[in-house]
Amino acid sequence: MAGTSWDKLGQMDAAFEVVAPAIRRAAEASGARLHEFFRDDPVWRLDFTRKRAGDPAVDVSWSEETPAAYAVTALWWDGDRLTRDEVGTFSREQPVQELDALLEQALGRLPA
Repeated sequence: MAGTSWDKLGQMDAAFEVVAPAIRRAAEASGARLHEFFRDDPVWRLDFTRKRAGDPAVDVSWSEETPAAYAVTALWWDGDRLTRDEVGTFSREQPVQELDALLEQALGRLPA
């Protein structure tokens, strides 16, 4: 979805408005660098590349196809292979504490 053009109406900003506080708290608590709209896509990335081997990160991504859901994924490099660990999906109908728990799980799956 790089170079998305459908955001002319501010859809990405609106999509992340609900989850932004939880993601920002997780980034601050873990010492991650937060990239909002990573590579101009509907992905917020918690980045640990400067602090840990394997360039680990946690992505929270949104899609037009499922606008009420956010996928939480832990990812890192193991040699020349990218490992993607799908942690779970958060829905806007769920309490925000469930997103907090998914983010904590994702952070726990990253290599030290």
